[in-house]
Amino acid sequence: MRESVLVRIASDPPARLWSGVGDLFVPADAVEPSGAIYLGGADLVSVPDFQQLINGTADRLEFTLSGVTASTLALAVEESASVRGAPVDLGTQQFDDDWQPLGPVKWEARFRADTLTVGSQPGETGRNRTIALSVGTDDTGRSRAPISLFTDQDQRRRSPTDAFFNQVSGINAGTSRRFGPSD
Repeated sequence: MRESVLVRIASDPPARLWSGVGDLFVPADAVEPSGAIYLGGADLVSVPDFQQLINGTADRLEFTLSGVTASTLALAVEESASVRGAPVDLGTQQFDDDWQPLGPVKWEARFRADTLTVGSQPGETGRNRTIALSVGTDDTGRSRAPISLFTDQDQRRRSPTDAFFNQVSGINAGTSRRFGPSD
């Protein structure tokens, strides 16, 4: 049995890569409602090991795509703004010895894209160009105090239609506010 990793960045348009050779069709599922084709990156795609979020421990990863062309590097710089904050889905696909899929993609984790960086260094056979995407779970933002996660604005950033925290701005220190319907 063989296993490959799939990465989907929900930018506009979505970026789809897998750690195999050639194109891979992923049938419709929860992440890809209409099905999609993932572009093969083979050994060029580097995906680090990750852990599930347990007991409030936030996880941060960096995906690397190496050996890219100068035009791909320029495109990454141009599109970096659309990638920031985009959901990043990470999945695995099991294959048999003939590289035939064994069941559906198992989507392992969802992250949030933070920064896209590009690099170019001289190598033995020319320039080695890389694109690196830093991603983290929703709890990796160190710039906010934990209490700020209970504001209406932060909740709507996660879920635009959720109005559960819309009364939080009316609460001040030393006062209380009754939630729920009025009598």
